[in-house]
Amino acid sequence: EGKHDDHDDEGKHDDHDDEGKHDDHDDEGKHDDHDDEGKHDDHGGHDDHDGHDHGTFDPHFWFDIDRVVLAINEIKKELIKIDPENRSSYESSANSYIQELKTLDEEITSLIESIPSNNRNIVTTHESLGYLEVKYGINVLSTIIPSYTTEDGTTPKGLVNVIETIKENQIKAIFLESESPTKAAEIIANETGVILVSGLWVETLNENQSYIDFMKTNMGIIVDNLKNN
Repeated sequence: EGKHDDHDDEGKHDDHDDEGKHDDHDDEGKHDDHDDEGKHDDHGGHDDHDGHDHGTFDPHFWFDIDRVVLAINEIKKELIKIDPENRSSYESSANSYIQELKTLDEEITSLIESIPSNNRNIVTTHESLGYLEVKYGINVLSTIIPSYTTEDGTTPKGLVNVIETIKENQIKAIFLESESPTKAAEIIANETGVILVSGLWVETLNENQSYIDFMKTNMGIIVDNLKNN
């Protein structure tokens, strides 16, 4: 329990042969089984995930830019089917945006590399950063709500597990998602002395915010706090 198994349906983990790259994309939006360091190898290297009910689907694929590119290409194809006369416009727009995302990907990779390797461990509110973990090597050691949805709650046993993980790994901060409840995080902070880092938006764009701005804001919060701790 608590590990990512092999999945055949959309929204799950696939097999990756190279670090940070997604070679086998049988279905859009899947998480994969990983052979390299920094990836989810069925979570075999994350004992602290034991007891987490990850459920079946992880919808947060937008934290992996490679998968966003897949989505853009699929949207482009559908638009061309609907409006073939403007094919060149759709292709040009898609290609231009994909280049912007590749630049963003390089910027995020550089930011992550600026964090000392032993500081790349985080605790979050719920299971929302799995794709970020796979793509960029940020290790999500534990989550307060052991689920992909914030509608599920936590338990006293779950709180104890998170507290033990924080103490054992000398975690300095819990990253709070703005869409998630904070009461359990406040209890954990009182028990461990960790700071609560707010400002992450993992499922919602703010008003007039683009996807690129969304990623830059979230990554800035994560990187700044991991570098400082």
